[in-house]
Amino acid sequence: MNNAYMGIDIGGTSIKWMIVTAEGNVLSRGQEATCAASVTQQVINVALSVLKQHPQICSIGVICPGIIDEKQGEVIYAANLNLRHTRLTELLSTATGLPACLGHDGRSTGFAEAVMGAGKNTNSFVMIPIGTGISAALYIAQSMWEGHTFSAGEIGHTPVIPNGEQCNCGQKGCLEVYASARGIARRYHQKTTHDIGVREIQNRLGQDPIADDVWMTAVEALALSLTHLTLIFDPQTFIIGGGLSQAGEDLFAPLRTRLSEMLSWRESPYICAARMGAMAGMWGAVALACKLTGSTAYKEWGHDSDRNMC
Repeated sequence: MNNAYMGIDIGGTSIKWMIVTAEGNVLSRGQEATCAASVTQQVINVALSVLKQHPQICSIGVICPGIIDEKQGEVIYAANLNLRHTRLTELLSTATGLPACLGHDGRSTGFAEAVMGAGKNTNSFVMIPIGTGISAALYIAQSMWEGHTFSAGEIGHTPVIPNGEQCNCGQKGCLEVYASARGIARRYHQKTTHDIGVREIQNRLGQDPIADDVWMTAVEALALSLTHLTLIFDPQTFIIGGGLSQAGEDLFAPLRTRLSEMLSWRESPYICAARMGAMAGMWGAVALACKLTGSTAYKEWGHDSDRNMC
């Protein structure tokens, strides 16, 4: 029976899983609501249940938010999941008898973009998912950078506007306040009392001065952050993901212009949209499982999970 790999994506609201063959075809996928009081046992139960249906699974990749020591397979701290110093891969391997590995959800998303998405032909990039919050996955020298304390990429809480608006983290002027999807919608509501989403704000560009102002403030904040990242890491490419990336050239065109203006003395990194979509983290988890066995088959996989369903 051909080998298959299991990826598990632990989130605050749901635990998702996907089974992929060595050829990159999706055998099955599913999800269930997260029970924060017993996440570890829930993940083990999911793995055991799926293994009964797919005994050809030979390894498991798990991804999780929080502070993750990927080398030790330990969730150091994940506030929303009530996990602290949890050796998740050891527990999962003991329960299933299979090799398992642990990845950070954001870095695993970046890994998926690196091996089968927009970053496949680059030697360095910064992947920035923009949704409710903002983070970054740093791909440098063909590997993901986790940082000294396993917390690299928390750019959403980088102050970009001195003495700016209050952020939930306690600081002022953070990038997330101005450029996250939630931040854009909140600032529009603050100025108009109208409670509308980012897509509707985008639709009003060029017709609504307040929509224009809120949008361009977000672009300015993002451009500042990308300028800082460029001068520190000198990446080849910025890959923008998350819900806001669906804004297309309404976002990318002014962002490229402002980044170029801020980096007037040097060439700007290329800016493009992520290709992996909402399944990026899951594909990253499965790719980690494949890599764990010593196989490089994941480098040949596609990323259209619907097309690849068996």
